[in-house]
Amino acid sequence: MTIFLQRILGISALLAALTLVSSGVFGDESTKALPPSPERIDLAHFPGEIIDKVVVPVPAEIFTVLDKLDESDWSREIEIPKQTDWGGDRSRMALTFGALVAEGFVAVQARSSSEIETIGRRVLTLGESLGLASSVRPHSLAIIEASNQKDWTKVRAELDATQETVRSTMEKLRDDELAGLISLGGWLRGTNVVTSLIGNAYSEEKAELLNQPGLITHFREMIAGMRGPSANSTHIRTIATGLARIEAIITDSEKLSEEDVIRLHDISQSTLEEFYFDKSGDAQPTPSVN
Repeated sequence: MTIFLQRILGISALLAALTLVSSGVFGDESTKALPPSPERIDLAHFPGEIIDKVVVPVPAEIFTVLDKLDESDWSREIEIPKQTDWGGDRSRMALTFGALVAEGFVAVQARSSSEIETIGRRVLTLGESLGLASSVRPHSLAIIEASNQKDWTKVRAELDATQETVRSTMEKLRDDELAGLISLGGWLRGTNVVTSLIGNAYSEEKAELLNQPGLITHFREMIAGMRGPSANSTHIRTIATGLARIEAIITDSEKLSEEDVIRLHDISQSTLEEFYFDKSGDAQPTPSVN
């Protein structure tokens, strides 16, 4: 999608990647509907925000637009990896944190309370490991409570807000690299899901949502500019290579073909295996070309 997510990034975009509002007391309505989505995609008026001069679509709106195009099986796309001890590697924890928030949006679309609760607890654990317990805890608890109430609009709003809290907290701590990695993790997972959905029900209109090179360039420049201890790590180098491969496909294609979308899915999948998916575990099947 129009580059999906620095706020699932950002979770941006996404997440588009966490500032959940206060939990509060919910009413008796147990099946609150998601807001209506537009009848067609209008890229000229696509919802988003500007981050470092890059227009980043709001992840929640992106998912809603895609859901309107056809009946997507969102539950099939949920893939929460096993909990991993990264041994203090903050860069991998940040990437995983962003991907988990993106996973939360998928779970919301699937309306899976149990999966959302698992994600909320994982987000809390990772937030604590990153030193963000006070910022993340109220949001994680709000996600869990809202999912138990089946208030999907509230869960999505909480997820959409979460990353902004984390992002601003990271900026205050002068840890811009980690903030960027959270956004990148969310974008990669979001792209992985969206390419799977588009690959299984391809149309040029949906594929066009992926054809936005600006955000990819932004992430590549961010990786190239890293100066922290993780800058030369194997997983960061692998992610940089993956981004270059993604950029080559999108830059060279006026229109993304079904084969292009499947290649993007494969690249995002292998890149996520550096920090999110278990390389030896069961992965979601690659979309097949009919």
